[in-house]
Amino acid sequence: MKTLRALSTFAFLAIACRSAATPSPVTTATPATAPSTTSTDVFIRTRGSVGDMFVPRTGDAALREFKADVEADETGGECQLLRTGGSGATIVTAYYPRRTDALFQATITFDSSGRVVRYNERRGVPRLPRTGLTVTQLDSAIRAAEASTRSTTISMDYPIDQAIATNRGGGKPTTAVLGTVRAMESLASLGPPSARLERVRKLCGV
Repeated sequence: MKTLRALSTFAFLAIACRSAATPSPVTTATPATAPSTTSTDVFIRTRGSVGDMFVPRTGDAALREFKADVEADETGGECQLLRTGGSGATIVTAYYPRRTDALFQATITFDSSGRVVRYNERRGVPRLPRTGLTVTQLDSAIRAAEASTRSTTISMDYPIDQAIATNRGGGKPTTAVLGTVRAMESLASLGPPSARLERVRKLCGV
């Protein structure tokens, strides 16, 4: 009996040692390849509202076919100049016919070396109450005014060579077109914007 117990114990130890000496096969996990999310669509969202999301058209044909819903009325003209402290940029805004009741405004941003880096214009400026509103009330008033006022905006960002023109508000669908600055600034149907930019510079002396 003692002999059988000894043999059993020896056999158990032998099996245990063999199991310990033989490592379990290691399974190497292959990371899953994430699906491609590349898209040619450009989605624009303004003021954080899902309802304002739209997809601008692109291409030469889209640029030629885009029509501004609001004309640029350059009657009169009053300038405001702001020089920033940190970056040394200069921002000039022209209001037509004047700042207090502008129907059209254009803004040019210059870098510290005097180069134009950004141009923005808005035709159809919402009317807002001047005083007596809390911050929350003012935000609501801005949203309501923008929604009820049909406007055409043009934005040209020179460092990244991207420009967008948009018709929005006034209870109508948003339409927009996206292209390069060179293509947008030379569109005769929009002014062209490059000529208007030069007129703003002349008006404001910059």
